[in-house]
Amino acid sequence: MTTGHPCCKECGNRITALRRSKAFCSPQCRQTFNNRRMARGAELYDLFRALRRERSEAKALNLWTQICRLEKTWQDQDEAKRPGRRSYTAPRKALANLVDKGSIPRGETLVRSYFTGRSGGR
Repeated sequence: MTTGHPCCKECGNRITALRRSKAFCSPQCRQTFNNRRMARGAELYDLFRALRRERSEAKALNLWTQICRLEKTWQDQDEAKRPGRRSYTAPRKALANLVDKGSIPRGETLVRSYFTGRSGGR
């Protein structure tokens, strides 16, 4: 358990708020953080879809390596501008968020729909 005040996920300043769950010190920090995530997600979207849907060409272009290099660039940028603060969600929480939103089907529905070509609904 952490003691004291939490730090802003963007600038690292201490947050002096009544709510312990507050993650940002200002609306500007929240917007900057979220804009960076959206821009990076947009860059990754096309690369990942191409990797999954056009595998032979993606493999010939070493697309997975390029995706890893892109992520390394992001990590280097974060360390230079925002040392000690990550701009991604922990794996378990990220997956749980997607499942809770309904973006990823729960349980074996994913397996069944993938192999049968049917949607996740009954």
